Amino acid sequence: MIRLCFTVDAPFLGGAEYYVSRLATALDRNRFSVSLLMRAGAAGALDEWAEGLAAEGIRVVRAPMRLPWRIDDAPRLWRELDRLAPHVVHVNMPGPYSGQNALVAPIARAAGARVVTTEHLPMVAPLWKRRALKQLALRSVDIAVTMTRANASCLVERQRVPVDRVRVVPNGVPLQFGAHRPARPGDDEVTLVFVGNIIAHKGLHTTLEALSMVTLGWRLQVVGTGPDEARCRELAFRLGLASRVTFHGRQPPAEVERHLSTADALVLPSAMEGLPYVILEAMASSLPVVAGDVYGIPEVVVDGETGLLVPPENAPALAAALTRVVESAPLRARMGANARRRFEQRFTLEQQVETMSALYERLARGLPGTRP
Repeated sequence: MIRLCFTVDAPFLGGAEYYVSRLATALDRNRFSVSLLMRAGAAGALDEWAEGLAAEGIRVVRAPMRLPWRIDDAPRLWRELDRLAPHVVHVNMPGPYSGQNALVAPIARAAGARVVTTEHLPMVAPLWKRRALKQLALRSVDIAVTMTRANASCLVERQRVPVDRVRVVPNGVPLQFGAHRPARPGDDEVTLVFVGNIIAHKGLHTTLEALSMVTLGWRLQVVGTGPDEARCRELAFRLGLASRVTFHGRQPPAEVERHLSTADALVLPSAMEGLPYVILEAMASSLPVVAGDVYGIPEVVVDGETGLLVPPENAPALAAALTRVVESAPLRARMGANARRRFEQRFTLEQQVETMSALYERLARGLPGTRP
């Protein structure tokens, strides 16, 4: 039995946390004993997420993670890891300030574990102080995982991770997700859906500006919340779109799946992404995807085949793409069917779990070739 510990220091719930929960709960419990070490003081949606993992039989341990500003947190982290005695620690680094969480790596190594990291947004260059911390921590990292080839290049070029420690393992969604999509009613309006944290780089404001140029019948369902929500609500009102745009707030996974199952297309014109789950969920739900042509997204969404790619923050280009999608049901059907096939071939959770399980086992057993 391999003891595996995930670490999370995020102050809010996002894609990196869904990455942990999907992977952790899908691992074979006959092969892995799974725990989670997370930042103490989590509240709201993040605390509910942790409680959900505990209900799945995953041991959840909370500890202060204020490194490097509170150096006395280091021995406390070491004590918790020493109690858990993991063979492998999997450190999740979701964003540009990951130098802080990176310091868990040498603490984990001191506790006798091998170390895997997942870098979700390596395209964001860290501040120089964080870069120094991260370079120190990298000495304790066996393997750095990321989701796309574009991300891998950023890891090597921007984060200075040695190329022979980098592995590309795409995110995955369960094969059964979206497999039983109900028939859409033949009404005159096309339902578009935006799912995600409402923050500037996700592009909801650009979506609203673009939709003000689309004259055909449409409605937009917005699933999520965030600091940019008030601005986007005001923009929808100012553009005269308030009656056609519905803000649903943050929704549980089952409701997200329901919204995707009743939509005609996903729109996510982000300026910065790793590999967002909602794109894979939309593909699994046989939806065409209109997305930003940035970083690893073109490795997932094939322009003209499974969706349409547009330059970020370009409302006229997005309006043209959305017009194509809204005006043609045959185009939506063809792209949606292609998207489901591509999902089944390359982006299932089952494929991700198989790859990651083999990686954990090689590290835990110390087989040759796992350390540079």
